[in-house]
Amino acid sequence: MVTLTDLAFPGFFRSRTCEMGSYYGVRSGAELVAMGGERITLEGYPELSGICTHPAHRGKGLAAALIWQLVRNHRRDGLVSWLHVSAENHHAIELYLRLGFTPARKVKLHRIRRND
Repeated sequence: MVTLTDLAFPGFFRSRTCEMGSYYGVRSGAELVAMGGERITLEGYPELSGICTHPAHRGKGLAAALIWQLVRNHRRDGLVSWLHVSAENHHAIELYLRLGFTPARKVKLHRIRRND
């Protein structure tokens, strides 16, 4: 999962991130080529997280199918799905808008790391 997120986008996905919620994946043979899941849950509002597709498998609707699976689960449980995306990730933004997500606000995030 970390390998795919590192390849597909420079994200904040680490080896134990998948323990924070349910994750779904699509494989081609033994290779994970698309995935998506949940990370942070604010009371009644689970975040969609780690949504990515291997560059060689983009344009096949894999991310959309994964998102719909998660959203259906959330709706079934009376929850409201949310996500965040980089302003530069125009393809993802277009997909999210097509799937019915609407912008709530713009925020600036800074990555801070320890050098040790």
